[in-house]
Amino acid sequence: MILIADSGSTKCSWALCDKNGALVEEFLTIGFNPYFIDRNNILKELEQSNLTEYSKEVKEVFFYGAGCSSNDKNNIISEPLQSFFTNSKIVIKHDIDAACYAMYNGNPNITCILGTGSNSCLYDGENIIENAPSLGFLLGDEASGNYFGKKILNLYFNNIMPEELKLKFESGFESDLTIIKENIYNNNRSNVFLSKYFPFITENKNHPVIQDLVHSALNDFFNLHVYCYKDYRNLELNFIGSVSYFLSDEINIIATKNNCKIGGIVKNPINNLIDFHFNINKPFKLVSLP
Repeated sequence: MILIADSGSTKCSWALCDKNGALVEEFLTIGFNPYFIDRNNILKELEQSNLTEYSKEVKEVFFYGAGCSSNDKNNIISEPLQSFFTNSKIVIKHDIDAACYAMYNGNPNITCILGTGSNSCLYDGENIIENAPSLGFLLGDEASGNYFGKKILNLYFNNIMPEELKLKFESGFESDLTIIKENIYNNNRSNVFLSKYFPFITENKNHPVIQDLVHSALNDFFNLHVYCYKDYRNLELNFIGSVSYFLSDEINIIATKNNCKIGGIVKNPINNLIDFHFNINKPFKLVSLP
């Protein structure tokens, strides 16, 4: 059997397939981002998951993950996977690769991720030929879930948030500053904690203050991670991730205003990745290990 995983910082989707590409079962675990989780905790999460039933049966694992950008970081993921899937060959690649493979439709495009974090690249169908650097949640991640979390907390604690929004915020989200600081400064999953505030955006995105925030954040992303590509107006923009999915209307508005073409917006690429790996309705060859 073949196991395909797409992992952000918050969650990881796993698709178990037979040798012909038929989906056997899907699983969900926390996200395995090597910047925020270590080998022991990855193995612990795997051992507590329903994947244990198939740990000896899986022959190949293709893991696409946020933060998997160097050999050192990839090893943090591959070693516990190898310990858990003892009969399997392991391939680790970046989540931007997964986004490219999942969204490619035969033409070069700009592929964007808006989830817990954010990223973009220019993909020609074979290679990522240009990549706007992802600076992470402290310095970048424009228009991501954690980015919106920071913006919402700023509005709330600086008394810029209107009273009607403050009441909604306090009734559904953590607003104790001591607890918030503890989760941000003494927590190795700070970006995930901040992203938990993104639902407040989607619940209130028709409010003028939130509308302004959404458009400002998306403009930040477009300015830094779309307009940096020379021919952006002549290329389709593809988006993957929960933030892009829930803000698809706003993304389309900004794209239209700036003469950009949206190709597709997908919340979770796992089914597209199955198509990619098994050449189902996709212009790809089967990807497998030697």
